[in-house]
Formats: sequence, structure tokens, C-alpha cells
Amino acid sequence: MQRSAIFLLTLTVGIVGSNSLVLSPVAAAVASGLGLNEAADVLSAMALYGLAVALSAVVLAPLVDRFGADKALKVALLVMTAALGVTGIAPSLNILIAAQVIAGFAAGVALPATYALAAHLAPAGKESQVIGRVLTGWTLSMAGGVTLSAWITDLAGWRMVYFLLTAGLACTTFGVTRLRLESQPTSGRVTSPLRALKLPEVLPGLFAVLMLGGGFYGIYNYLGAHLERNLGLQVSDAALLTLSYGLGFGLSMFLDPWLDKVGPRRGLIVVFTCLSVFYAIFSGFADIYTGLMIGVFFWGLFQHAGLTLTVGRLTAIAPDQRGAILGLNSAVMYLSVFAATLVFRPGFEVAGLTGCMWISAVLALLGAAEATIARLRQRREPIPA
Repeated sequence: MQRSAIFLLTLTVGIVGSNSLVLSPVAAAVASGLGLNEAADVLSAMALYGLAVALSAVVLAPLVDRFGADKALKVALLVMTAALGVTGIAPSLNILIAAQVIAGFAAGVALPATYALAAHLAPAGKESQVIGRVLTGWTLSMAGGVTLSAWITDLAGWRMVYFLLTAGLACTTFGVTRLRLESQPTSGRVTSPLRALKLPEVLPGLFAVLMLGGGFYGIYNYLGAHLERNLGLQVSDAALLTLSYGLGFGLSMFLDPWLDKVGPRRGLIVVFTCLSVFYAIFSGFADIYTGLMIGVFFWGLFQHAGLTLTVGRLTAIAPDQRGAILGLNSAVMYLSVFAATLVFRPGFEVAGLTGCMWISAVLALLGAAEATIARLRQRREPIPA
């Protein structure tokens, strides 16, 4: 296993993930810099970026199976580096939106290719450990990208945020192009998301992704509003919560050897069950900032384990169709961002963040039930471990 390759893949996830998160905390500054009256106009770029990622993950990610994950990743990173550079110099909202849409299409290929390469580089029996290390890149994006973007904007302006992202991704892209990351021989044909959906275990695996992602974003999307409306705090106070979450997410990496031993289905039974209990307990501390600070640390632990297991489960189904399968994974995860906002809104309006936590607890129970059914079926039928 190439340590440098794993490091570069982790940086890729961190920088690509940062771009999807940093626009929100600097939206007001971007609006002011572009001569706009409403920060909400800028957030339209964030929404369209997410839609572009989801669309690309379904339509373009299958190209990973035809050309190889290494080649697909290199091209996607080159395109995204250019798009981030244009974002940083955008003179108008339309150009900024266009640049972010292009970045979204590139990210929809880059993330599945990165996950596929992580699975390919992993020694037998250590898939969860390697995938888990690469997924810690999301810690960089949340704990680093979100927090630092606000500080950098105050010191040097919002454009500097994107210039630094561009420079970081350019260095990462250069490093990736210097490595030999050939994935397994490809079939030379474009796989289809519809064909991938017909494979055994793909739909159940995507269901687990939806339950995990929906439960997370349903709370995360309303966390800032809860702090401001119900606790009388500033949205900037969420920065410390993000840091605590990122710390837990990163430290959960030490649990990855255990995940390899138990396998994705047994592991997901435990993780989803723990998440359900956690959300129920966590709901009692929703109105206590210190309680939230401690709670999100354990939330990060559980989410890292769940994310590692769901990605590992999908990569093991059909190695020759990883691009299509992992593209569906990214599409479902980004879809959960929008779906959670709609589904959780009534709960937030009625009971605040506590209501959101109870909805997440129900989703976690559904995830545990699916994992239990999959485990029982695995014991009767020879399906991928």
C-alpha cells in the first residue's frame, strides 16, 4: 500500500468536501463583494453545486469503470482546480455559479474515483482501515475548511478562501499525477447506473446510505438556526461544535480495524443501533450548549464508522462496476441533504432540534433493521462479505 497515495486521496476528499461547505459561512461577504443585496442569492450557487454533483455522480461517474479510477480522478481534479480558480476571480454571480456547477460535475467523478482507488489500494482484510483513513478527509473539510474560511474571510477576504483551495487542490493534483495509481483492469465499456441498481445488495446498500446521511443532515442543516433562535447564540458559535465533531470523526479511525473484523453488515447493526440510542439521549441536551459540545464528539465517532461501513459495503459488491455504484452512493448522499431539509422541517418547527433528533433516531432504527435483514440473508446466501 502506498502511504503517499492514501495521503493524497485523503487530501482530495478534504479539499473537494471543503468546497461544498465553505460558501455558506462566507455567503454574506461574497454577496457584498459582488454587489448583491441578499446572501441568499449566493447560496443558490451552493445548491446548484450540490445538484451538479448528484447528476454527475449518476451520469459521469460510470466512466470510472471504462477509463480506470486513476485516469478519471486526474482529469476530474484538473477540471475542478480550474473551476475553483475561476470562482476566486469571478466578477459576477453568474460566473461564480457557472464555475461552481463545473466544479460540481468534477466532484461527482472525483469522489467515486477516490473511494474506488482507496478500496483498490487496500490489502485484503484491511479495506475498512484504508477507506476510513481516506474518509477522514471530511474531517479536514468540516473542522478545517468551515472554521478557517470564516477567519480567512475576515483577514483577507472571501476570494482568498478560494485561492487557497485552488492552490491546495493544484498541489494535490500534481501529486496524484506523479503517482501510479492504476486500478484494476477495466472492461472498456461504460457501465450504467440502472444496470448497477439491478445488482444484489446495491439497493439495500444505498438505503443504508440514505438513512445515515438523512439522519446526519437533518440535524446538521438546522443546527445553526437552533443556536440562533432557541439558544440566543451566534451562528459562529457552531464553529466549536464543528471542531468537536471533526475531532470525534477523526479519532474514530482507530476503530477501523474492528470494522474489518466484523464486516459491514454486523458493523452497521451495531452502529445504527448505537446511533438510535445516541440520538434519543442527545435530544435531552439539545438546549444546553455544553451538552451539544460533548454530544457532537460522539456523533462524529459514530458517523465515521457508519460512513466507512456503508462505502466499504458498496465497494465490495462488484469491483468492475465500482464507478457506477459509488456514483450512486454520492448521488444518494447529496440527495439526502435536500431531502432531510424538507422532511425534518416540521419536526424542527414543532419541537426544535429535539424533534430533528427523534426523527434521526427513527431513521437509525430503520438502518439497523435493514442491516439485520441483510445479515440474516448473508448467512443463508453467499453474498459479498
